[in-house]
Amino acid sequence: MILRNDFKEVINRENTRSAKFEYREKLFGRSDVLPLWVADMDFASVPELQDALIERAKHNVYGYTTYDDDILNAVKNWLKKRHDYDVNTDLITFSPGVIPSLHALVQIFTEENDQIVIQPPVYPPFFSVVKAHNRQLVENPLINNDGHYEINFDHLEQLFKQGAKAFILCSPHNPVGRVWTKEELEQLAKLCVQYDVYLFSDEIHADVIFSSYKHYPIAHLNKDIHQLTFTLMAPSKTFNIAGLQASYVISPNRDFKKKVDEQLMRQGAMTLNTFAFTALEVVYNHGEEWLDELIEQLEENKQLVNDKLEQSQSNISSVDTEGTYLVWLDFSKTGLKHEEIKRKLNDEAKVGLNDGKSFGDQGEQFMRINIASPPSIIEEGIDRIIKAFES
Repeated sequence: MILRNDFKEVINRENTRSAKFEYREKLFGRSDVLPLWVADMDFASVPELQDALIERAKHNVYGYTTYDDDILNAVKNWLKKRHDYDVNTDLITFSPGVIPSLHALVQIFTEENDQIVIQPPVYPPFFSVVKAHNRQLVENPLINNDGHYEINFDHLEQLFKQGAKAFILCSPHNPVGRVWTKEELEQLAKLCVQYDVYLFSDEIHADVIFSSYKHYPIAHLNKDIHQLTFTLMAPSKTFNIAGLQASYVISPNRDFKKKVDEQLMRQGAMTLNTFAFTALEVVYNHGEEWLDELIEQLEENKQLVNDKLEQSQSNISSVDTEGTYLVWLDFSKTGLKHEEIKRKLNDEAKVGLNDGKSFGDQGEQFMRINIASPPSIIEEGIDRIIKAFES
């Protein structure tokens, strides 16, 4: 296969106001770390996107911008082709990001002191989106079965029995890289329906799935779970356009969709910016080949990390990764305490990773590495880490 896109090219992101680089001093205490932390990529996006943005910029008028059927159909066609998910476009609400949408859903469909369940270790904003609105955070920790994470369904059912009002699902899961099976999602859906629990399903990483695995939008499983599910999706992680802030919520019915619209409007986050709409349409219409090639590179990078760790004497391992470009690294067998692990990474390896404890208490002695960089960068990063911990 002849690759059209070069995922091995190293692109200099210094002095571009990139958060990944500009925050190094603040987060890691030094500016010379190799940043492999925040969830954006070091790859150029879909080639057609740059041309489309330049063409739109030539108009030189950037007033309020709305969407039309072409944009809605771009979303619909993408979800149908990639996930066999047939979406009613009347139920789509655009939002600058998944987290603003989660805040809106929590405010609309739960009350103060209501219990909301999350599954740590999990994306850090899930904690704050519950606590910010005086809801009760309830944890259903994932089970680490020798590097393969699973859902504790018995414990989850107990939480639902105790009156949980909503459940925030991360699918695929960040940071542990699980792509939930259809059987797991069906079991989860059954519990939500049985106990009448709203399901807020963050599926922002749905497109980045490795071979042998398949993403199933949980709302698409059956009519019963569809009526309780709000699906949150975006092209931002998939196509490296997070800085353009484009996402959407798929509500289960028109009444709920109207409530979502109204709440986002109250938050001032009802619509997208001019370039976000352009980007969303272009990447969904022209990005499939780019994405397929990206996944090939990510699988190569994942294997590189796994092989080097297995061949080393560092006592570091990576958990099973089935999707996303985020890998959960296990440092527990190094015999070092969490703060010492951070110090060695920052000051000896000089590699910036996401602190595992930010994902919950279950992240003790774990770190998250972003492998969405050219393989030469990933190899340099993992070699630095191995050298520091072998010493």
